Amino acid sequence: MMRKLLLGLLVLVVSAAPAMGLIPGDWTGDGNNLDLSVLQPGDILLCRGCAGWLEDTFGNIVGHWHHAAMYIGNGQMVEAWKDGVRVVSVSMARNADEVAVYRVKTSNDIKSKAVSWALTKVGLPYDYKWLTYVGGKEVYGKSYYCSELIWAAYKANGGPDIDQNPGWSWRYGYNVAPQELADDGDTYLVAYSS
Repeated sequence: MMRKLLLGLLVLVVSAAPAMGLIPGDWTGDGNNLDLSVLQPGDILLCRGCAGWLEDTFGNIVGHWHHAAMYIGNGQMVEAWKDGVRVVSVSMARNADEVAVYRVKTSNDIKSKAVSWALTKVGLPYDYKWLTYVGGKEVYGKSYYCSELIWAAYKANGGPDIDQNPGWSWRYGYNVAPQELADDGDTYLVAYSS
């Protein structure tokens, strides 16, 4: 029954969100004072209070953090957003209610390769399958959701598996949630701002 309900919600979101503009084009929220100077290429930015209607509707399911992006250097970040994988200014992170910066415990070479790999995915569509609960994640997919993109970028380039629950979990199914990127033992908190 729960699966049917979530599948119905998926159909609603996929069909209604782009047409009705229920998800903002940029990060939204009350703003924060995150120190952007701490960022290094490959860092993960996790936000709460940045994705509008989608976040308000599904936020309690996915944990404290609701969206993930990767800093790529030169004041930019790559993310999977409602219209697909894109590169945007990292200053947009200051629009969110809360933001945290997590760093992956790996070499600078792996981080650089992860950034380059993620950039090859720019233009691919957003992957709404995470809404089906069972969901799934793919390293070499044809679409990506936010935390899947970052997880895959590291996984594809010899980095650690930064999914706290790499197999099945009752809370996230086969997905990788932004919260799991924060809770994984291969990442650590660098900065936080509310």
